[in-house]
Order: sequence, then structure tokens, then C-alpha cells
Amino acid sequence: MSSHFQTVADLEATAGEAEALGERVGAWLVAEGIATAGERELCGHETTVDHPPGPRSSYVTDERPRLGTEGLRVVTGRKVHFGSPSTGGSPVCPHRATVVPDRRPAFSTAMDAWWETGVADVRRPACGRTVPLPAWEWENDFFAFAHLGIEHWNGPPLRPGFIAEPTATLGHRTRVLAGRI
Repeated sequence: MSSHFQTVADLEATAGEAEALGERVGAWLVAEGIATAGERELCGHETTVDHPPGPRSSYVTDERPRLGTEGLRVVTGRKVHFGSPSTGGSPVCPHRATVVPDRRPAFSTAMDAWWETGVADVRRPACGRTVPLPAWEWENDFFAFAHLGIEHWNGPPLRPGFIAEPTATLGHRTRVLAGRI
């Protein structure tokens, strides 16, 4: 049996502010009745707070909630958020909005560095300038390198209107990733 997910990743939260922003988003979810208070868990570079569905959990979707919907999880700390492995996606230059030809070695090295340190740059092939890894776009919204994410597991698709609300609450640019594992 597989699990499916959607993640709203905050592309601008720094490592230093992610915990406070995550608490703010979690408090907002609970105050709105979308989720109930959750439990904190430490795992590697990240901290998660699982928020079971609240009395207004149906607010996040236009579909009837499914049995087994796990609610929302607020994840803080350095994490590589990903889309479905089957969708794939090439990097897209954030300045030229063009797909970058196969540059797996450069991106693979940068991904390893970002995972270890939280900082990594990738050289743009067109002009040679370097760009921080989290600033790169990805076809099919395949990756997001972020210190804060809101994960929705095994529920119906999130409403665009709902996605806009935590984005506005955070005041940052976000990326939505979805998939099945």
C-alpha cells in the first residue's frame, strides 16, 4: 500500500527562524480548527509536529476527507522535500527560467553539501554565476530545499485557497510538491 502527500515548502525561511515560523503555522492550524495540537519528534536535522485532523479539517480540501487521512505535519530543520519519484524534474535556472541540461554531478554535489551544512551553490551554465541551491526551480516541482514545510499525508488534494493562507501567514515564497511513495 502506498502513501501520498502534498507539501507546502517555505523557500525563504532561514534555519534560525524556521522553528518560530513552524510554531506560528502550527498555532494557526490549531486556532482555525483545521488540526489539533500535536506532538514534537526529533529526527536527524529536523523536528516534526504531527497535527491530527481537527473539527474543520475538511477546510483544507474541496473533497470529502478520506479514511486514514493523517492530518498535517509541520517540519522544521534542514530537509529535502521532494515530489513523486515517478515525475522527475530537471533544474530550471531561476534567472533565465530555462531548463538546465543534464548537470547531475554538479547538483548531486550541491545537494550533499546542502544536506550536511545547509549551504550550497550551483554554477549557472549559461553565465557561470553561482546561485544558492534553494533558489533553483525544478520541473514538476520535484525538489524544494527548505527549513520549513507543511506536509499533508494521505488526504485529498489541498485547495489552492488553503495553500495561499499559510503562504500569507509565513510571508514567504512557497512551493507545493505532491507525490506518492
